[in-house]
Amino acid sequence: MPALAALERFLERLFERPPARLFGAHLEPVTLVRRLERAMDEERRVEAGGVLAPTRFAVRVSGSDAALARLPNLEDDLARAALDHARRRGYRIPERPIVAVLVAPELALGEVRVAAGFGDGRNAPSATDRGPEMTLVHPLSPAVGPRTVLRVLAPEGPAREVALDGRPLTIGRATDVEVVLLDPLASRRHARLSSRAGRLVISDLGSTNGTRLNGDAVREAVVGPGDRIEIGATRLEIVVAPASEPA
Repeated sequence: MPALAALERFLERLFERPPARLFGAHLEPVTLVRRLERAMDEERRVEAGGVLAPTRFAVRVSGSDAALARLPNLEDDLARAALDHARRRGYRIPERPIVAVLVAPELALGEVRVAAGFGDGRNAPSATDRGPEMTLVHPLSPAVGPRTVLRVLAPEGPAREVALDGRPLTIGRATDVEVVLLDPLASRRHARLSSRAGRLVISDLGSTNGTRLNGDAVREAVVGPGDRIEIGATRLEIVVAPASEPA
């Protein structure tokens, strides 16, 4: 059985390599599932309480495969597949996975890249939590809600909040960006928050000191309420503002 599994893995890698894409084959959803599962296996963490699985995934496909990225419910289906894989492997998974499928023009036809990271674990069923009903994976809510704001906590001075209404926000020291940071460790154009397919995405813009999400360095990642973005000595939090009191 181990030899058969090794052979299957070899054939899977073989047909995902660039030579196999010379025939002009487009990606299929099953390929994204396999790559997502592999990213979870490779990025898992061994901790005292067991093996912890990543829950945030950015799946990049080529511009030629953009039609696949636009398939309805694709991100939810991939999130469900990630949760099922964690259960089969016996991984701890402290929150429902979030998957964003992004189009990367620099990728070749049939090429796919998956980045995996960890969230803060606030909103999730455990991989071993098998209640009487099996509908443990619920549809993911859009990350940009009507009262979602970016709270900016600088080393000095009061906190301020910036409404997240779906428009991209560039963050940095430059005076012409949407979120200006008075932080010498931040680059002039350090990072950008943008909305893609109903998900909020943080992208590092090639900054000098990098961008961290919940303590981990990231180039691009899906974020949502409860996440903490660190740029230099400044902390930015995605929060849902309380509803205003009725007059």
